[in-house]
Amino acid sequence: MKTKKIKNFKLSKLFENSKFIWLFSFILACFFWVAFASQSNEISTVTVTDVPVTVELSEQARHDGLQVYRGNDIKVTVQIRGNRLTVGSVNNTDLQVVAQNTSSITFANTYALGLTARKTGMKSDYEVVSISPSVINVTVDKERTQQFTIEKNINTSEVTLPVSNDDSTTEYYLAKPVISENHVTVTGPEQEVKKIAKVQVYDRITGQQSENISKSLDVQLLDSAGEIIENELLNVSPKKVNMTIQILPKKEIPIIPQFLHVPDGMNIEELYSVKPSQITVAGTESILNDIDAIYLDPVDFNSLDPTKTQITCSISLPTGCINISNEEQARISLKLSNYSSTVVTVSNIEVVNVPFGYRADVSTKSLSISVAGPKDIISQITSDNVKVSVDLSSIASGFEGSKELPAEIDLSELENCWCFNEYTVNVSIKKI
Repeated sequence: MKTKKIKNFKLSKLFENSKFIWLFSFILACFFWVAFASQSNEISTVTVTDVPVTVELSEQARHDGLQVYRGNDIKVTVQIRGNRLTVGSVNNTDLQVVAQNTSSITFANTYALGLTARKTGMKSDYEVVSISPSVINVTVDKERTQQFTIEKNINTSEVTLPVSNDDSTTEYYLAKPVISENHVTVTGPEQEVKKIAKVQVYDRITGQQSENISKSLDVQLLDSAGEIIENELLNVSPKKVNMTIQILPKKEIPIIPQFLHVPDGMNIEELYSVKPSQITVAGTESILNDIDAIYLDPVDFNSLDPTKTQITCSISLPTGCINISNEEQARISLKLSNYSSTVVTVSNIEVVNVPFGYRADVSTKSLSISVAGPKDIISQITSDNVKVSVDLSSIASGFEGSKELPAEIDLSELENCWCFNEYTVNVSIKKI
């Protein structure tokens, strides 16, 4: 059956098919065009665009840390001439344009370098006529990375805040600007980085503000003349920072000193003054509502010399508060002009809480105790008014030997008096 069908096939029938005739004609035309074009000696000039330039530094230049910062991303136009069919098929990947005389690059500078073109593809039956531009400027430098502190140049002089309905006194505080990053890192050509004198964020805020101000600001590089540096060769990180200015209620808070080991009978409230007596604090309403006073670190009478009547204490605020008054320390003045001090020598030292079955002997024969109090009392003090004891309750069970222990001073017989400085007694403990 198959043999019969082949015998009945006639070539003339194919030419009766219009689709076959069209395909056959197209193939035949292509064949003749290629045949004639390949035999043609016609010369043609063609322009090839977007040919990248290669800048190859010498090994010594690279060893010295030099690198190309401008000129290695340039693309040029190359004119070529040759067989019309050949040059018509050349594209920018078949050519390589290279900068010449790169061996002259030995230090950071901008160099004018000529260009030459190389054939990199399989097609070679053509010549390079011209390169445009034929000379390029190449900037070479060492890389430098430097960190700068970001300065805040935020002008808020024209901002107005809500006022009290009662006495038109401002009830709110415009806090200082806070930025999300305090430092910026700049990387780029060494000579360009050296031109940076400072880094800042800038903004000018005006009008009435009643809520916290938040903005994203550009990081600006400034030269020594204060002009903004705009250089695409510099990599700035971060390029933007977030700036926030809080608008907070404020409150007057009293400053209150504290005292430890105040002598019996002493009215301490009458003997001190503190400056400042209050400061202005800003914070959220919830925080301010919880603050009635700011308490200073306690003054311990056990270390208070009556001749030193000026005591400086740091002012510590709760987290989230701002000290608008900018007073970081308070000075406590003690009115002790009617007080004086004396040294009492005590030789009768009592030992208490001696462990059962042990004997304790005081090796220290006497102590010189500094006692302060009203002048009329101090002038009459004797060693009988000062009791010294050593408590052995802290001694480990079974301990034998000598040990230095703190002395406890009892001035209960002397009103408004106290002892200052620390004292120790050496005790010998033995098993009976």
